[in-house]
Amino acid sequence: MAIREGKWRCPYCSSVNRGANLACPGCGAQRDDDVGFFLEDDAPEVTDGKLLAQAQAGADWLCAFCSTSNTPAAASCVQCGAGKGSSPSREVREIRSPPPPARPAAAPAGKGGRGCLVALAVLLLLGLGLCGVTTWLSLRKTADTVRVTGLDWERSVQVQALRTVRESAWRDGVPPGARVVSRSREQRSTERVQTGTQRVKVGTRDKGNGFFEDVYEDRPVYRERPVHDEKVTYDVERWVDARNEQARGGDRRPRWPDVRLGRNERESGRKERYVARLQGARRSYEMELPQSRWEQLEEGRSYEAVVRGGSRVVELK
Repeated sequence: MAIREGKWRCPYCSSVNRGANLACPGCGAQRDDDVGFFLEDDAPEVTDGKLLAQAQAGADWLCAFCSTSNTPAAASCVQCGAGKGSSPSREVREIRSPPPPARPAAAPAGKGGRGCLVALAVLLLLGLGLCGVTTWLSLRKTADTVRVTGLDWERSVQVQALRTVRESAWRDGVPPGARVVSRSREQRSTERVQTGTQRVKVGTRDKGNGFFEDVYEDRPVYRERPVHDEKVTYDVERWVDARNEQARGGDRRPRWPDVRLGRNERESGRKERYVARLQGARRSYEMELPQSRWEQLEEGRSYEAVVRGGSRVVELK
């Protein structure tokens, strides 16, 4: 892994010094525990044997008495002469590279780009305002006196028939009792298959002595591989919608349609709907009601109505 020489800034005279320097050439001050190392983006790889040996020797130790940095091989502090003893070493830390920045959106072409943005902002504000007004109008409640002009009802019965239908499914989805018509081999999905590894630089390691080491990881490399399976076409008996029998009227006697079921037929559901036709001061309405409430209304009688959005009656008093 490549070794690169970092730099450090003198806390006393602000000179920027090479990582290999234990003392500032500008003012002569020894580097201490206030010094932090940094690596420039274009720092070249170290190839000099002496510098490589210095980099691989290990982190500096910090004098327990004066906090001066000393090389691992030094038995006493270059600043105050104190023995190394149990003095701590500088931290060796790993610095991960940031993820690549997202690609910025393309700017509008031409000199009128700013004007286009302003126009779009104005249109957006107008649209939001129109939407707000429309929403307010649709929710606004008003009162109207309405007269019942008609009472309608509708009832329906859905009929299903047992019929032979042709379907297809993967072999593990074929229902019991199905009669196979054909089989074919088709792509069902894809799967990720590891084809190897790729060595990727993920950051640097501050070695605590003015030098940095490139950090790599072996990351898996994948490719998409098609997964094939057997597709089966088959015939099977299914209940399918056959017809919808209906009855409707404008009287007060709702009734169900007369349903005559044939062989291999069945009812699958019933629905009913009750509607009051109303005439207001300026317009007419239709209001769907539960049967119990519909039966209470009297044709020709007037009621106080609550109208939402100017078109829908939501309550009768």
